[in-house]
Amino acid sequence: MNDVKDRLEMMERGPVMQSILRLALPTMLGMVVQMVYNMTDTYFIGQMGDPALVAGISLVMPLFYIIQGVGNVFAVGSASLISRQLGAKKKESARETCATACYTTVILGGVMTLLLLLFRGPLLDLIGVSPVTRQPASDYFGIISIFVIPMVLTVTLGGQLRSEGATSQATAGTALGLIVNIILDPILIIYLRMGTAGAALATVCGSVCSVAFFLYVFLRGRSVLSLSPRYFRPGKAVYAETLKIGGPAALSQIVMSGTSILSNNIAASFGDEVVAGVGVYLRVGTLCLMLLMGLTTGYQPFAGYNYGAGSYARLKKGFRTTALLATAVACVFDLLFLLRGDHMIRFFIDHEPTVRVGSMMLRALCIAMPFVGLQLTLTVTFQALGKSVSAMLITLGRQLIFYVPLLLVLPDRFGLTGFAFAQPAADILVTFLAVILSVSLFRHLRGMEAAGRLAGMGDRTHTNHLEEEIVQ
Repeated sequence: MNDVKDRLEMMERGPVMQSILRLALPTMLGMVVQMVYNMTDTYFIGQMGDPALVAGISLVMPLFYIIQGVGNVFAVGSASLISRQLGAKKKESARETCATACYTTVILGGVMTLLLLLFRGPLLDLIGVSPVTRQPASDYFGIISIFVIPMVLTVTLGGQLRSEGATSQATAGTALGLIVNIILDPILIIYLRMGTAGAALATVCGSVCSVAFFLYVFLRGRSVLSLSPRYFRPGKAVYAETLKIGGPAALSQIVMSGTSILSNNIAASFGDEVVAGVGVYLRVGTLCLMLLMGLTTGYQPFAGYNYGAGSYARLKKGFRTTALLATAVACVFDLLFLLRGDHMIRFFIDHEPTVRVGSMMLRALCIAMPFVGLQLTLTVTFQALGKSVSAMLITLGRQLIFYVPLLLVLPDRFGLTGFAFAQPAADILVTFLAVILSVSLFRHLRGMEAAGRLAGMGDRTHTNHLEEEIVQ
């Protein structure tokens, strides 16, 4: 258990920049792995030269958002709680939170499988399939629906490991799934000519292998946490604290699913080539977004642990460091997308109408990217500290409060150009909202830091409010 002790010691006393990078780099690598994971299906499907197949996969993406949303209830919610419990030296409570979250995820995954299979036809109509894209979308949808449990469990277990700073193990499990997916994709999609069904089968096989690896880490005692059934203690306290943070994160994913359906329906009104172009653009655009999410997700256990430990000055320094790093990464990708965006789209499918649409969407995204790093850092800070209302306003603001109205107005007024600029405009607006919300948070942290100094306990003060926030 020395590696566990070292991880906790690092979050508590290690140099801030070094600690954040040590936590974030494996998570960023994991996000790159996840990104390649998502791109692999699109790449091999695109090699078949049929935009309808690419469009079919793109139309089913809202299903992934729903699956990730269920996983994120516990990957984000319980991880925030676990980090604070570990910072407050409540390891037994952290184990109970971990086990309860994972077993509940399995139950919810089973319920989702039944619902998706029962309502497959109406759901396909809802996501906007056309006569041309219906069959490839249906093939992909059907297989993914059967394997919801391992897919949501992959998200949850990875979140549990990151909550204690075990980002390397979380990354290794995700990488294993990618390797399996990459090996199976060309065999199933191209050699066996299974098309979108082969892509779905390769994806779920990768998820199963990732879950197997995560279980190995837990069962071999390489974690301070536990999945033992004796720690499965469902109760109001754990669920309330988990849902307080994980609920908004999940709701954001569900809202993203709904806005994706709306977006796909609007894109379909411009033609199937536009749907395919948007689908490829989303894969390329997530290059930067996933790295930023990896960086800020790696910072999350650092923030939660130090907040739980009462180390407020250290927490604020960690925030500044992460925000600067995230902004720098975003600016680098801005240049990459502006200079080589069309080549990146063409890598997936050499179909000129599709490339034109994808390139235009990518150029529009560049306007918002410098804002996104700060936006994500603030969002994760609110989540890590248990500030659910602020986290919910930011995550819902990006999709529901700003994006939906813009999506309904701009395409009608400016056509495809308006469609392309709706999401970047929403990202800029929600970043300003996040900054406004952060003012009271940092005023609160300054007050807690000052109270600690007055009490003669320096930056290690544990105040009464903390006892109320940490679930026993």
